[in-house]
Amino acid sequence: MIRLLLLLILTLCIWPAWSGQGSVVVLLSDTEAAYEEPLVEFKAKLRQEIEVYNLQGDIEGAPELMRRIMARRPALILALGARAAFFAKAATSSRQEVPVIFAMVLNWQRYRLMEGQSNLAGIDSDVASGTQLLSLNLLFPEVKRIGVFYSEAHSLSAIEEAVQAAELVDLEIVARPIARAKELRQTYRRLAGEVDAIWLPTDPVLYTLENMHWLKRQCLKDRLICIGQSDNIVRLGLLLAVNPDVPSIGIQAAAIAEDILLHGTKPAVIGVQDPLGTRLTLNAGTARKIGLHIADEVLQMVDEVIEK
Repeated sequence: MIRLLLLLILTLCIWPAWSGQGSVVVLLSDTEAAYEEPLVEFKAKLRQEIEVYNLQGDIEGAPELMRRIMARRPALILALGARAAFFAKAATSSRQEVPVIFAMVLNWQRYRLMEGQSNLAGIDSDVASGTQLLSLNLLFPEVKRIGVFYSEAHSLSAIEEAVQAAELVDLEIVARPIARAKELRQTYRRLAGEVDAIWLPTDPVLYTLENMHWLKRQCLKDRLICIGQSDNIVRLGLLLAVNPDVPSIGIQAAAIAEDILLHGTKPAVIGVQDPLGTRLTLNAGTARKIGLHIADEVLQMVDEVIEK
């Protein structure tokens, strides 16, 4: 009898924290291919029953889909993309015992995902300012003064972090705020002669297609290094992008899920983590056009080289 009692106690101790609840749910915003790799890695790492739902970008149909998901009593929801994160938060506002992890949400702060609820944790879609500047410093140590455009509404905290991080690697940040996209050109002209490189934070005020095309032409003309956080801008012709490593997001999300489900860590304690993995993309054609020699040891640190 004692032996049976000990076995029962041991079984209860190792039984998963989510026993008796539904499965883990992954909610996708749409069918974007970028979600595929994180989803594969999340499934492989967590190794639990996972149900995948896709909003298909359908905002009108989202409430009904969320009603069906919540009726299944999910143990946890991983929301990939802004729409998924928004509707997962709304659906759990009165069910905060259901933890939500969000990822791949650009400028997540503007959606106020961490306000008003304690059941959300996340992975930032922006590489930390210090990591971006460290990458720039390692690849191009000749750069000492970096010009930055930003909007106070979206990027003020990132710029403050960048200024602190720059001091650690002996760099100087020359920051210029803009309120509207059309102000970028005039601000660039005032700034270009003062700096060795331009750094673009992930700011929706800056990132218009017209601005990126114009900035590419001007940086080529002025022979300026220009870096940002999107492979698309490098394919467009800017020099360098420092991105989160997309597959690693799924691995990191699985680790957070295990922390919540197995160890009982509260999502609010976890907060929003920086992405753990980074990926460097370099446009070698642009480097040649601005007269920049890329050493072999630099190329070895780059994940993708675009010859254009």
